[in-house]
Amino acid sequence: MVSFDLLLVTCVYEKADGPRAARDLYVSPDFLRMRHYAEESGRPWYIVSAEHGLVRPDEWLVPYERHLPDTPGWYQRAWGAWVVARLRMLAGDLTDRVVEIHAAPEYAALIHPHLHANGATMTHGPL
Repeated sequence: MVSFDLLLVTCVYEKADGPRAARDLYVSPDFLRMRHYAEESGRPWYIVSAEHGLVRPDEWLVPYERHLPDTPGWYQRAWGAWVVARLRMLAGDLTDRVVEIHAAPEYAALIHPHLHANGATMTHGPL
């Protein structure tokens, strides 16, 4: 039984060559496992990207190299707010919604306060 409303999965370092839909850009075994879980859940899912914030799986991206922990603190703080603002734009009101996140703790920690401020609950899934 699925106990969340929205699912966020993390971007990964290993990417395919050339532009493609975000769901196909990330090619590591971990991402493929998270993608399978997301698609099987039947719930709306999105990818958190250090470069692009939050993206729909069908959005086309070009390969990039950005690792969130390597960015300045001001970028990281803005990034967390940006991710949740985009989630609100794509998924609507977040009040009383449960958002499951599959991401490293440093990514989740930047998103959590903004989800909470918007009335959502964040749960952690396995990486």
